[in-house]
Amino acid sequence: MLATAVEGLIMERSENIFELVTDNPVRFNILSLKSKLAMTLIVLIRNNEWTQADAAKAMGVSQPRVSNLFKGKIDKFSVDYLLEMIIRIGYRLDVDFDPTDNLNPLEIKLKKKAAL
Repeated sequence: MLATAVEGLIMERSENIFELVTDNPVRFNILSLKSKLAMTLIVLIRNNEWTQADAAKAMGVSQPRVSNLFKGKIDKFSVDYLLEMIIRIGYRLDVDFDPTDNLNPLEIKLKKKAAL
């Protein structure tokens, strides 16, 4: 009961967990992006019903790296490396930039690569 009350207080003060970790906007955005990429990878791995060993082989990494991913150890991954792993399992990033769009100038979509 106390944990729930404390948890509620924390979440009332902050809408994003990374605001509790840093007040640096660059670090905040990097942590947020890394967590979203890691969550994307985990969903893709689960959707393929891969074991950690299967996923490691498909991504060209070791099984302990996949384990770190599933344990949420995002500090052990760079944004580049997470993107590489997504691309290695058959996806590509479609990035659009519209400098006239002040609200959303950058849009990134994850797309399945077309079969050759």
